[in-house]
Amino acid sequence: MHRVDYEPAESSSGLFGGNSNWRGPIWLPVNVLLIRALMNLYAFYGSSFTIECPTGSGVKMNLFEVAQEIARRLTSIFVRDKQGARPVYGGTAKFQSDPHWRDRILFYEYFHGDNGAGLGASHQTGWTGLVALVIWVFGFVEGENFLKDWGSGTLIARAAAAPPPPR
Repeated sequence: MHRVDYEPAESSSGLFGGNSNWRGPIWLPVNVLLIRALMNLYAFYGSSFTIECPTGSGVKMNLFEVAQEIARRLTSIFVRDKQGARPVYGGTAKFQSDPHWRDRILFYEYFHGDNGAGLGASHQTGWTGLVALVIWVFGFVEGENFLKDWGSGTLIARAAAAPPPPR
């Protein structure tokens, strides 16, 4: 009998070629596409269409708010928690506390689904660097403004005129 189980990170079987880099449930490009799709659907359905998020919580959100929640979860991987640790570094003490490393963010290929620790290659500045775009977009776009500006070209003009993200 065969079955597929949830694995938060590396596979527990060699069924898919051993140490495959495509197993992590948190993969930035897919999540950014999901955020984009939710924003497109929000532009169509508007603020009155809501869904339960997270599932089973009883909390209703419109699709823009769901996109914001996904963005918040993605960016929280790179931000220090209350104890000063970044989830992206998992249990790697050197990256968590060494003054020469603790503020140097690595962009891993994918992330552990339960704790956010970076997995795979640590130099994926292309697709994992998309997190900077997510931070930037949700830093100046609000749901009602998004609806008002969508399709008018105003949103693109506001984005172009917005100051670049701080370094």
